[in-house]
Amino acid sequence: MSQPAVDSMRASCLALLRGQRAGVIPLVADITYWITGREQDGTADPAWNGEEGYLALHRDLGIMPYYYYPKFSVGYPAYDAAIEWTHQRQGQTTTQTIRTPRGELTEVSVFLPESCSTGIVKHFVETPEELDILRYLLEHRRLVPCNLDDYTARLAAWTEYDGLPSLGFPRSPLSSFFYEWAGVLQGVYLLLDCESAALEAMAMMEAQEAPLLAAVCELRPPLIHFADNLSSDNITPFYDDLMAPMHRRWLEQLHQVGITAAVHLDGTIRGLLPKLAAVGFDSVEALTPKPVGDVGLAEMRAVAGSDRLVLWGGLPGAMFAPPYRWEDMEAHLHQLLDAWRGTPFIIGVADQVPPDGDITFLPKIAAILRDIPHQAANA
Repeated sequence: MSQPAVDSMRASCLALLRGQRAGVIPLVADITYWITGREQDGTADPAWNGEEGYLALHRDLGIMPYYYYPKFSVGYPAYDAAIEWTHQRQGQTTTQTIRTPRGELTEVSVFLPESCSTGIVKHFVETPEELDILRYLLEHRRLVPCNLDDYTARLAAWTEYDGLPSLGFPRSPLSSFFYEWAGVLQGVYLLLDCESAALEAMAMMEAQEAPLLAAVCELRPPLIHFADNLSSDNITPFYDDLMAPMHRRWLEQLHQVGITAAVHLDGTIRGLLPKLAAVGFDSVEALTPKPVGDVGLAEMRAVAGSDRLVLWGGLPGAMFAPPYRWEDMEAHLHQLLDAWRGTPFIIGVADQVPPDGDITFLPKIAAILRDIPHQAANA
């Protein structure tokens, strides 16, 4: 690495993704879930709802602003007049119904106040007949580029906060099929029992995402995220055939115009990390090690099988909450620094600071990292 060092977290982050030398260790944390908890208990600052107040909170915590979901996705679905989509909420339960001339699809989800999270108890697609309805639905859907026109201005504005505004593609077709439409269990059954119909639906999804890829390549942001929310437990057996070819094609086009790319892997790691490195991702983000994940810090780089890949994560979100204490997190941080020393990495919370997490851990971590130049950690 012969490039000159840079001394801001944003510049260091981008330098690492480009295979260059970084001046400081970037610290990134998704605090959206923690803010949700503060909104639920009535202690949230209303300013956090706006972009400027959200950025100011990051500056106060000593972390690099990156995740901002109101402006994250580069595309949204638009349906023609044949499709009617309704939402109905009763108590903590939300029912979504999609009506088409071929039939209806219904999803039921329940909000869990104890964890500030939502669980799906019935997915849209659970039968071969519903898979046929999904194919009809996709025939009457298109994905429209969004959040791109003002990105250059936002990129400049975020400089004041040492931040890099994130942009993300919709989930790749296999992830979308599993997580948004059918659920993992039923999605696997449908892939086995109705292979041609499931593959046709995923082919339509990929074709509809093509205009988003073209729009992003025209904009040329420094970094794009593949928001696939991967976990090795669910995806590994299908990755080589049903996801890797698209990832390779898209990464080749992105790299040709100078765009770096990260992919979100926030579940188990061992099966997918080497595959994601091999197809050409510049970084794999939200890497959750032991004691929460399935791979220890010391073996993460060997499992990746790449000296070039930027490891992004390392701090389990669960360690921000009881029974863990600051002493546990501090010890884990030093283990992370020792394990990843000499390699390109971005320290990040994997995957989010939970609602009951101790947010004061973040400025303490930031203070430790400020005393360690990244080139020293890379020595």
